Amino acid sequence: MTEGIRTEPQYVERLDGYLRSRSATAIVKSVGVGEDPLRVVEKSIELRDAAAGTEKRYDVCVCLVDVDEHTTLERASRLAEHESILLLVSNLKFEAWLRWHAEDKRSALSSSQLDQRMATLKLTTGKRLPLRFPIDGVDDACRVARAADPAMQAGRVGPDPSSAMPILVDLMRGES
Repeated sequence: MTEGIRTEPQYVERLDGYLRSRSATAIVKSVGVGEDPLRVVEKSIELRDAAAGTEKRYDVCVCLVDVDEHTTLERASRLAEHESILLLVSNLKFEAWLRWHAEDKRSALSSSQLDQRMATLKLTTGKRLPLRFPIDGVDDACRVARAADPAMQAGRVGPDPSSAMPILVDLMRGES
């Protein structure tokens, strides 16, 4: 589940196609509840519970959220942990993760500076991924993310910049 309605779902769908794991398939849902991490987790629980006991049940639920200026992130983290949902946080926002597909830079940037850097690197067009987004840079992005936050774990806000997206990559590869 993602709080974002364009960039994050596009990215995860492309990543799923790129990795083509035999052991895992990602089903991406943008929950459409705005950018409130607590609502994202609550909606994830609702969708997971509705699918339980059916052929469409979820083996693992993952929520992708940004730090931004959210006041509910701590409560979302506690609820996700209680419900066995992996809450993967990007600090300051998801674009930090996308940036690492193209460059190994870990400087903290403001939201507008990061947007400008994304445009310069041609990694996004507005809030969409371009067709030529370097998805094959995922291993580089994982390496940079792990170096930026050696204590990475679900439900935790890492330093600025950081992203727990390598946890999802490992899941999609069937490695976790």
